[in-house]
Amino acid sequence: MKQISRHYRSMFTTLLLTLCWQGSVLAVTLSGIVMEEATALADVEVMLVNKHNGVVVDRGYTDADGAFRFTVKPGIYDVGAFKFEYVTDWNRGISIQGENTSIEIELEPAAFSEAAPSSVDCE
Repeated sequence: MKQISRHYRSMFTTLLLTLCWQGSVLAVTLSGIVMEEATALADVEVMLVNKHNGVVVDRGYTDADGAFRFTVKPGIYDVGAFKFEYVTDWNRGISIQGENTSIEIELEPAAFSEAAPSSVDCE
């Protein structure tokens, strides 16, 4: 009876170690910072979207230093940054393979954007 329980314990330990090892390989960090020129922007909504199927994988907000972080599986992602009175920005086609990746997103105030309507457009 002791041999059987040792055998199962050994199998369980091997399985547990394998799952832990695979989990560490499959999950990596996509981190970044959102800036306006040289200033970090806090409270920016950041959305992580799977490039292949358009599904929102995760979302969150930047911290006081403008930083954000997602734990992701390898794949290709789009990252959008949204803040009131700023032009939305997307970093598209970010390829995450097996290592941590960091990006920087630059937001432009809507008042200074070429896409924002001017008084001439409203006449």
